[in-house]
Amino acid sequence: MSASTPVGFLYTPQQLAGSLRFGSGVLLGNWREDDALDDMRMADHIDAKECGSLTLLKKKQKLKPQMVEQQLTPAPADGLLHFGDAVLLQSCFNEGTLAVSLGQRLTAGDDPDADDMYATFACPATGAFSRNTIKFVSYGGSAAPGKPVLYGQKVVVEFSPDLGVRGYLSSMPTGRLQLSTQLINKQEVFMQAMSGEAAPPFQCAFEIQTVSVDERVISQGTPVVAGAPFLLSHCFTNKRLAGVSVPMPTDFGTEFGVCAHTYVETGKVNKMMRETMGRPTHNLITRSETQENAWTVLYA
Repeated sequence: MSASTPVGFLYTPQQLAGSLRFGSGVLLGNWREDDALDDMRMADHIDAKECGSLTLLKKKQKLKPQMVEQQLTPAPADGLLHFGDAVLLQSCFNEGTLAVSLGQRLTAGDDPDADDMYATFACPATGAFSRNTIKFVSYGGSAAPGKPVLYGQKVVVEFSPDLGVRGYLSSMPTGRLQLSTQLINKQEVFMQAMSGEAAPPFQCAFEIQTVSVDERVISQGTPVVAGAPFLLSHCFTNKRLAGVSVPMPTDFGTEFGVCAHTYVETGKVNKMMRETMGRPTHNLITRSETQENAWTVLYA
């Protein structure tokens, strides 16, 4: 503090009033009271720390199961995505990885007794933790772990069991949940917690599709190339999983939002792009999805 700072900003009125009469022989005074209060605060802090009741320790304990480091699957030798591979699902638009926040529980207004639902985000961190490590599982158990994932095949996205909660990526129409994508105003995406050995419902089913519209029909039933961009289409609503650049407050800081919405090019832009590539441009051609709907997987 500069020398021009008024003395009143450094000491209380009581300290200023008693400064002339305060000497080394005085045992009690404002300064001695300050020291006693500091000692009491320190004693309370140590006691709260030992009991684990500090806010910082409570938050650390709360986030600990979500920050357990995970070992990702090495890049496959055959270059294909397989069921059961531990990977990160990364957005090609905001480069965030799909992650869950257990501290942000959602509730369905019309079904308070439903299983727990937790908000999902696009985490900017590239490390592999229990909150952002996922694996693809065949919906209905038609394909065993280790089998290649096929385009057009129904899959579910399962989160790491180290979370302490068995959960799957799910979605439902806008307006039935609270505290989720209110800033985005699109269809909700969340982690659906499952109790016991119950199978994931149809709302957790997705289909992997190619980014190119022209290759979408002929690619059905062919293996998904590991590391190639793809689309995740929600089977129940036919909306595409999307990562957006809208910042969202979470327990881990500011992260990007995730929703279920099909982002497409405008008609004129889509036509000009197809003309440049020498492809048909009549009005029956489906418009291509934009980069918000593109995802890829990251291996170890």
